[in-house]
Amino acid sequence: MEQPSSSDPTNIFKLTTITIGALLILASAFLIAYRYSQSRQGGIVLPGGVTYLGSTPTIPLALSPTPTTAPLSFTTDATTSYKEFFGAKYPYVFSYPETLPLVVFPNDPLDSVAISWGNLLPQQNILLNMEFMADRDNSDVYKTKKEFVENWWQYFSGLKGVASVQPFTNLNGLKGYKAQYINLENAAPNVDVFFEVPGRSDIMIHLANGILDQTIFDRIIDSVKWITPT
Repeated sequence: MEQPSSSDPTNIFKLTTITIGALLILASAFLIAYRYSQSRQGGIVLPGGVTYLGSTPTIPLALSPTPTTAPLSFTTDATTSYKEFFGAKYPYVFSYPETLPLVVFPNDPLDSVAISWGNLLPQQNILLNMEFMADRDNSDVYKTKKEFVENWWQYFSGLKGVASVQPFTNLNGLKGYKAQYINLENAAPNVDVFFEVPGRSDIMIHLANGILDQTIFDRIIDSVKWITPT
């Protein structure tokens, strides 16, 4: 029996219809993916009123992807002036070098402050955020603050233990804890600081030194204070 020719008009029409249908399905998939990605975008307010469009989740430094080229430590001249930064949602205050570019995340419930410097995204370079103890573990509100700090690493897959936790009091009388956590490479390169909040058993102030020169970070830590509402 003679086989149908591939040049048969009926076959050509069917092939064309199938091809067009496949292209339409592919285009629809791309459009859906694009609209979804747009819906996940958020705003970050940068110095000078510039807006950086990017995702708003605050990524702990310990979980941040390792950059291709590690940034240098931020430092500044000893004569650089410091100015105060006030929390938007919570009444914390700290001083920082005026040359250090800080960014905030609009409507962020953690009231986070990030550094926009070097080759790290601000989301990967959080300087300060509020720690809600119950969000980590409901039982944590019943533990001592020191126990919470000692166990904080357990909430992050990028950490495997705690190297040390040192209680201290800063120049403004806030009781805090300096902690060093062990990462998956068995190193403890960063210092995390947690401050108790006067009159609150459910939250703590958390700071991480990240790319800051240790001298600058220590000065920021000593400047932190909590303004109790009157």
